Amino acid sequence: MAEAEINIAEIFRRVPFGEDKADCGYFSDRECTNVLTSFNWMGSNLPVEKLDCILYERLLRQGFRRYHSLVYHTKCQNCRECIPIRIHAKDFTPSKSQRKILRINQGVEVTIITNPDDFCTDEKALMYRNYYNHHNEGTPGFNRLTLQKAKDDLKKMNSGYSGIINLDYKVQGQLIGVSIIDYVFDEGGFVTGISSNYFYYDISKEVLKRSIGVYSVLFEIGFCVENHFPYYYLGLYLPHCRKMNYKTNYKPYQLLLNGLWTDSTGLEQCPQVLENYLRIENEKSRSTKIDTSDVFTFPEPGLLYGYDEISLITENIPLRLLYSAYNQGVFPWFNEDQGEPVIWQSPKKRFVISPAKLHVSKSIEKFLKHNPYTYTIDKAFCDVIKNCAKQKRPDQNGTWIGPKMIKAYKKFHKAGYAHSIEVWKDDKLVGGFYGVLLGSVFCGESMFTIEPNSSKSAFVLFARAFQKAGGKLIDCQTYTENMARYGAKEIPRKQYIEKLGKYSKVPLKCKIENLL
Repeated sequence: MAEAEINIAEIFRRVPFGEDKADCGYFSDRECTNVLTSFNWMGSNLPVEKLDCILYERLLRQGFRRYHSLVYHTKCQNCRECIPIRIHAKDFTPSKSQRKILRINQGVEVTIITNPDDFCTDEKALMYRNYYNHHNEGTPGFNRLTLQKAKDDLKKMNSGYSGIINLDYKVQGQLIGVSIIDYVFDEGGFVTGISSNYFYYDISKEVLKRSIGVYSVLFEIGFCVENHFPYYYLGLYLPHCRKMNYKTNYKPYQLLLNGLWTDSTGLEQCPQVLENYLRIENEKSRSTKIDTSDVFTFPEPGLLYGYDEISLITENIPLRLLYSAYNQGVFPWFNEDQGEPVIWQSPKKRFVISPAKLHVSKSIEKFLKHNPYTYTIDKAFCDVIKNCAKQKRPDQNGTWIGPKMIKAYKKFHKAGYAHSIEVWKDDKLVGGFYGVLLGSVFCGESMFTIEPNSSKSAFVLFARAFQKAGGKLIDCQTYTENMARYGAKEIPRKQYIEKLGKYSKVPLKCKIENLL
């Protein structure tokens, strides 16, 4: 199987993607952009049986959907309404009203149909035509479906992929509903879930009374549990679209936000997370104005993702979030060069220095008496952060200071919150560091050294000047041997938040203009 896995990974890397623009199917006044590919590019001679099902499993986890042989997901510039949703089947608990629907439909028989010839019968085409016309009449651009067009549509939905089945819902032999379902497999050939591609049903009053659409979802979740399939993919959830916002009625659910499946338990405790996700930030804006009343409340670490130091994951670092984060003891820390999203962290233990208890080694004291360097503040912020990004560090591959971080902190600097300390020798930048100042708290971010003792001496001189100006706390974030030498101590997150809340509201007595 190892050889097959290598081939599959290689093939997945070669999947060609394109973009397509079209009128939005959910909001009549909008245009949508789709990222898409097709199973047809693989040809008919597949090196692995049901390779399309294996590739689709990976794509489905990333938020893609299938229509015929096309696989797509939305990537609209000014809208994030289309959110993939799935149910972790064994965790699902039906509500009181859903249990009632299960009882009403106890007599419904469900048959698994695997023969493609039975996917598009005359009976199904007639039901689909009536269903489509009933549900779409009156919508902009609606054209009544003919029986022949209904047959053609059904053939398309039921082809182009090798993992399709139909679930036929019947009462006393009479067809009342049909689910078009996609199986997906992992590399080992195990089914990891089913995707609800489309459901259509009889529109007679007797069937409508059954809430057969709700029943189909409940049955299919149960089908996953019975067969030990982990996930039931429900397609897209659109919070502000009446036809598509019902899907969060099946709990607990997961939404794919910023590339990560996020549990509904935390999302429903923190509704601001979804509101923030839907909010479109103008990343190209050069404005550095921060509305300090527009504060985002970060979730308690561990609540959303199960990792007890991660509060939130986002795609970008808008100034609004950066300001909110530092005021709540949260900061972005992620490996952009490894493709990670923006991870907002709040360590369980915070490494801090009280400036009044700064420890300075004899060697640095001796060095300062014959100091060859000059120091400045906020004279070369861009150069400092770029040098910090290039600094090689023990046991670290690459850097966490990528383009997104540099862009965000440069704007934070222009907004007056991020500051740099520069060390010069013969008019050349030879060391320095940068961080964020909130009242009388300084949150150190990173430092770099080109000449011996450059950043060490700068830190000592800054800490002393910071204390004289009324500085109360230097936050080093997490443990490092380097900061431990200056007397940094670990304190619990709760204690740090208390100190931050107290001291961030106390401004410095005077501006730090020089370090000597």
